[in-house]
Amino acid sequence: MDRARVDYWTALRDGDRPAALAAIKQMRDTGRTHLEVIDEVIVPAQEQVAGHWLAGEWTAAQRQVATAINEGLVHWLCSFAPSPPADRPLVVVATVEPEELPALVLAEGLTSAGYRTTLVGGDGVADDLLRQVLGRKPRALLVSASRASSLARLKPVLRHLLATGVPVVALGAAFGGDPARATAIGATAYAASLEEAVVLLEQLPRRLPTRSPEPPGPAEVEAAWLGEFRHEITPYVLRALAARHPARTVDGMQPRWWAELEELVDHVLGCLASSLVTGDETIMVEVREWLTRVLEARGAAALVQDVWEVLALPLRGHPLARVHLAGSAIARGTADGGQTDGVATPA
Repeated sequence: MDRARVDYWTALRDGDRPAALAAIKQMRDTGRTHLEVIDEVIVPAQEQVAGHWLAGEWTAAQRQVATAINEGLVHWLCSFAPSPPADRPLVVVATVEPEELPALVLAEGLTSAGYRTTLVGGDGVADDLLRQVLGRKPRALLVSASRASSLARLKPVLRHLLATGVPVVALGAAFGGDPARATAIGATAYAASLEEAVVLLEQLPRRLPTRSPEPPGPAEVEAAWLGEFRHEITPYVLRALAARHPARTVDGMQPRWWAELEELVDHVLGCLASSLVTGDETIMVEVREWLTRVLEARGAAALVQDVWEVLALPLRGHPLARVHLAGSAIARGTADGGQTDGVATPA
């Protein structure tokens, strides 16, 4: 098992799909179940992948290739799992994130617990979810979110499901272990683990009282605006950063990690929208700390302050968003000994 684990990691590092598959087959030949391989090898390997990228040791492209290998092999391993009987309850697992590995692992865990499971993700998830819920009438919907920036996208999706009465259980790192974030986006309950989710599925009523969604409040309106214009705000921030730091170019070429800034800034914008829809300003504190770690590893920690300053400019006219943005800068400054980062709180 240890040799196969080493071989698997080497294959991930090299982006070698055939070698990764061979290592997994070797583990299967030693008698390991598909769940043991997923839980003991693939999930920890994915955490290593994320750690190497965070430390600046891997590029975003390397991370994406390794993640795709992990996802593909979870699909392959799950093909060996026996299907639950047709009379067992159906649950739907949903994710709005491009990386589906956490949702895949959750779905397989529920299948092993005896639930028939359908996974919904990718583009058009809102329409697909509504069709699944209305057409198949599942026991419950489980939403998987690893990134806090996903919460703002989930809230309008869940709003449309209120009238169905289907219970919704939220799981994933995006919730930060806080049930309040889950209920704020419209979930019925929060589960910190697969085991807790299984218990909840036994305890929750089969159907909840149906209710009409409340109209969006001011914070949700601002969050929706951010979602609509992220594709314009992100390039604006990148141009402003490049203008502020022309010395970072060498012979007209930007450093290799500069290409990752688009994804980083877009994630910050998504977290700002999530902070608004949940009313949880700690989301912005957390993402600022995370961005600081990422850019420190790339020798560019000073860019964090610039991102916050530049981002405040297109948010004029959106006072709640500016408050959440400025609040995270103040919190960071207080933690550093009372020095703020120069992002003024709007009057």
